This record gives sequence, C-alpha cells and structure tokens, in this order.
Amino acid sequence: MRKYIYVLLSAILLFCSLTILVPEKAYACSCAEYPDPNKAIEEAEAVFAGEVLNIKEERKQKGIVGAIEYRDVNLFEVQETWKGINQSQVMVYDNGHDESCGVNFEENKSYLVYTYKNKEGDLYTSLCSRTAEISKAGEDLTVLGQGKPADKMLNLEGEMGRITNKDYDMEIFIGGIVVVLALAVFLFKRAKRKG
Repeated sequence: MRKYIYVLLSAILLFCSLTILVPEKAYACSCAEYPDPNKAIEEAEAVFAGEVLNIKEERKQKGIVGAIEYRDVNLFEVQETWKGINQSQVMVYDNGHDESCGVNFEENKSYLVYTYKNKEGDLYTSLCSRTAEISKAGEDLTVLGQGKPADKMLNLEGEMGRITNKDYDMEIFIGGIVVVLALAVFLFKRAKRKG
C-alpha cells in the first residue's frame, strides 16, 4: 500500500513541477510603420474622442489548458465621433500597458482613439495606431475637422461589471490535489485496518 502512496505523491510532484516549468510568453512591441493621420483614418474601423470612465483587466484563455492572456477593457464616454461609432459609450480593448503595444489609458482623461476590429469582432487599439491623449492629438484633430456627437445613448457599465480576470484554473487544480490526497488518506487507512 505504501508503494501506491509513493507513486501517487510522485505523480502529484511531477505534475506540479511541469506546471512551474511551462515558459511564459515573451512580448515585444514593434510597429512596422506609424501611419499618417489620413491613412490612419482610412484604415481604422472607428475614430472617436472620448473620456475613459473605467478600465478593467480581462483574462482570456482558450479551453482549460490554453495560453492565458490578459487584456485591458476600456470603457469610453464618446464625446465626438468621426467614423464607425454613433453610440454614447463604447468598450475598446488593448493588450494592457504592461504588455506588448498596450496603451496606458488613464481614467477621467480624454483621448482621440483609432480602433480596429480583431477576429472576434472586438474593437481594439494599440501603440501602433495614432491613439493619443487629446492634448497630444493636435495634428490629427486638424485633419479630422469637426466631429459629430453620438446620437445613440447607451450605458455599458453593466457589461463592464461582468468582466473578470479571475483565474479558476488554480482553484480547480488545488481542488484536484485535495481530492487526490483525501483518496490517498482513505486508501491508506483502509489498508491499515485490513492489515
């Protein structure tokens, strides 16, 4: 019986070691070309000026064992729009200021935002776009001219409330270890009673 417990504990130790040795992703930001304002407007899905109301980190993972990635979700109150947006609030994603090409948005500040759609259909932006704080976007604002106000009132605060960066994998992993250890104790006590 002791042999089975050693094998079980060795398997748990091996599994824990493998999860520690999995390499992290490395990030680097390299923009091939910083577009001029006219080209940026043409290529963007949406262009608007807005104030950041809320920023949350979202955890994304494909399946249980897929790579874990984090991104920032930025809720904007749209102040003026030039292309692709006609609603009063919009959520824009970026890789997060700690990651590659993420934008360092700050709550209660206004920005000129160029967004693009990713393969999931989400609006995102990056340092490689011309997204900038309003006070630093003079050239773009001159090219854009007068925008228009959003005509569709929308409140996305509730949707922002559902965004989470919670890592349930660790809870599942720890729960699995507890179950395996409980089973090992049960089998050990059972074997001890018989012997």
